[in-house]
Formats: sequence, C-alpha cells, structure tokens
Amino acid sequence: MGDEDKAIEHEDLEPSIGMDHTASTYQETQEETVMNARGIDAKEPTEGSNLLNSSEKKLQERPTESNNLQRLRQIFACPPHGLLDRGITNVTMVVLLWAVVWSITGSECLPGGNLFGIIILFYCAIIGGKLLGLIKLPTLPPLPHLLGMLLAGFLIRNIPIISDNVQIKYKWSSALRSIALSVILVRAGLGLDSKEGGYGVEKGIPTLLMAAGSFDDILAITGFNTCLGMAFSTGSTVFNVFRGILEVVIGVAAGSLLGFFIQYFPSSDQDKLVWKRAFLVLGLSVLAVFSSVYFGFPGSGGLCTLVMSFLASLKWAGEKAEVEKIIAGAWYIFQPLLFGLIGAEVSIASLRPETVGLCVGVLGIAVLIRILTTFLMVCFAGFNIKEKIFISFAWLPKATVQAAIGSVALDTARSHGERQLEEYGMDVLTVAFLSIIITAPIGSLLIGLLGPRLLQKAEHRNNGEVHEETSIQV
Repeated sequence: MGDEDKAIEHEDLEPSIGMDHTASTYQETQEETVMNARGIDAKEPTEGSNLLNSSEKKLQERPTESNNLQRLRQIFACPPHGLLDRGITNVTMVVLLWAVVWSITGSECLPGGNLFGIIILFYCAIIGGKLLGLIKLPTLPPLPHLLGMLLAGFLIRNIPIISDNVQIKYKWSSALRSIALSVILVRAGLGLDSKEGGYGVEKGIPTLLMAAGSFDDILAITGFNTCLGMAFSTGSTVFNVFRGILEVVIGVAAGSLLGFFIQYFPSSDQDKLVWKRAFLVLGLSVLAVFSSVYFGFPGSGGLCTLVMSFLASLKWAGEKAEVEKIIAGAWYIFQPLLFGLIGAEVSIASLRPETVGLCVGVLGIAVLIRILTTFLMVCFAGFNIKEKIFISFAWLPKATVQAAIGSVALDTARSHGERQLEEYGMDVLTVAFLSIIITAPIGSLLIGLLGPRLLQKAEHRNNGEVHEETSIQV
C-alpha cells in the first residue's frame, strides 16, 4: 500500500511541475515582448515600439475619418438631410412661387413683366443682404443687411442685360413702398411705450435713444409730408401752412378714433386674439396711408398710423409683444422690397457729378448740425462727456424712413407729368439714397466701436448675486 501511495503522489506531482514550467516559460516570453516593446536602450525605439506607435496613429486617425464620412453621408444621404435638403427646399419654393404666379398672370410673370421683376428683386435683395452679412472684419461690427439690399437693387437697375428684363412699374413700386411705410409706422407706434421700462442700465441710454428715435420718425414724416404738400400746391403760402396744420389735426383725430376702437374690438375673450389685432392694426394703417393720399392730405396718414398703434398698445398690455412679432414678420417681407426698390430707382446715367456733390454737401452739413444739436440737448441731462459723445453719434445712421419717403417726391412729380418737377424729385431721391449708403455703415461701425469704449457697465445686485450688464446692446 505504501508503494502504491507513493506512485500516486508521484503521478500527481508531475503535471504540476509541468504546469509550473509552462507558466514560467510564458512569463519569460511576455517579459521579452515587453522588453522588446520598450527597447533595450530607452533612447532607441525598436521594431515593436514602431508597430505600437503606428497602431496608435491609426486609432487616432480613424475617428477623424469616420467623422468626415458621417458628414458626407449626412449631406448626400438619400433622402437628403441638412444643408442639401435646405437648399433643394428653398429652390423649390422659389420656383413654385414663380410657377403659381405665372399660371395666374401669364406674361406678367415672364421676363420683362411686372410681377417677374418684383419676384426677382425680392430674392436678389434677400441674397444681397445675406452676402453682406457674411463680410466680417476683425474687431469691427458687421455691416447692416439693408445696405446689401439697397446695392442689390442698384445693380439690377444699372446692369444692362438684367435691367432690360427686370422692370417694375412705378405705380407698383410706389404702392409697395407705401405699404412698407405703414409697417414702419406701426412698429414705431407700438414701441413708443415700451421704452420706459429700461433695459437694466442705470442711466437709461438705450431707452432715451429708442424713444427719441420713434418721435424723430413722427417729426420727420409729418414735416416731410407738410413741406411736400406746400411744394406741389398752387395756392398761397398762408393757405399751405394752414393746410399743413390741418393735416396734423386730421391725422391725430383719426388716429385717436381708430386707436380707441381697436382697444376694445376684438375683445379679450375671442379666440386668435393676437392675429385679429395684428390684422386690424396693419389693415387700418395701410388704409390710412393710401386714403390720405387719395383725399389730398398725404401728411395725415402717417400720423394717424402712429397715434392709432400707440393708443392700441396701451390697452393690449401683455399681448402687445405677440402682435409686435407678427408685425416684425411683415417687415421681414417688405424690408427687402423697400430697399431693393429704392436702389432700383437710382440710375448711374441720371446722376450728375454736380448733383451728387451738392447732395453730399447738404447731407454733411445736416449731419453735423444734427450731431451738435443732440450734444447740446443732452448737456444738462446728467450724462458724462463720454455718454454725451456716444448719444450724439448714435443719431448718425439713417436708412428706414429715408427709404420709405425718399421717392415720394419723385412719385408725386410723375403724377403731375412735369419734367422739371421730376428732376427735383430725383434730387430728393438721390439725397435719400446717399444718406443710406453713407450714414448706415458709418453709423453702425461707430456705434459698435464707441459703445464698449465710451459707455460704462452697470452693476446691480439680485438676491445676493452680482450681475453685470452692458450699458447698451449694439
């Protein structure tokens, strides 16, 4: 029995010895592999280290390649998505719009037709604004999009082949500009009472600028229409002055009546209240502008629109912001038309050097007087010298109102059919065009550059936390 037990123990020990030998051999092999990977000399990479480095580089390159492949697959996916899908959709909408209008109007929507010119001008103005917005200079604020819209219309008018096929009747052009003017006035009237709340700044400089800007629109439009009526009238000077005062009275009275009406109609318990109010205020504004011209009191229409929208906004309270969004959507449509049409009215062939020089001189003198007057007006308002300088230059840019009323004199002259009056109207339009071209980009750059340098940041505490806000949003 003892011999058998020894034999069994001997047999049990042999596999264990073999396993230990195999394990030690495997461990030595692993150590050799690691040594080869690290290299006998740490300064000299071996073949194993090169293989490891190449594999690591491949692993690093694979995510980049996979990301690029994913982007390409997303762009050229079937059905398409992202940028390609957006481009196809936009082109389809443009073609569909043209096709629908063509199926209704026929030749009017073909090259040389009136509707064809409006559609082409609209989309070219939008593209011009987008392209100008892509121009970004270092340390400078972006240029205003409206400048690109204006230049797009100017190029359409002055490129021979395009101008022969893109033609818009001046009655249509005048009507579209009048509608755009109505939208501008509604936005100004609705925004008059929203300036008193401030924007969290101590001295309320943004509040001052925007509230004063709205009143400036009222004064400019009313004064322009009054002077325009006096210039084209045939009566005595006393009668023309009285006529201008009468236009102001009629505009304020009609605007007050309509404003109180839309305060209560529709009532607050109706459905789709915001859309009904936006429709009423826009519709009545367009009616006021066109009917005032029809009845011979062109200056009363704009003032009626401002008073009406201002009185309506006082009653609408919380819903006013939603109405302003709808009005802003209408402005998004008519802004490219307005600036594109103004640019399309100006022809290089009709611009005389002496007229351009005289217009630039008049514009320079007017801007200088405006800056100095603004500086004097705020001298006793509690602002420091830097804030006074900024407020003075913030009044420099002019564009929207100039584009809306700049061609009114030319349209009125055309209705009279007198060549000399048309030349005077063209001079007024040239001044408006140059004021946009010169003051809009310069004013935008000055506001963007001077704002952070001349205005201080206001600090206020809210629940134990300190928040900093910029004095003005450019």
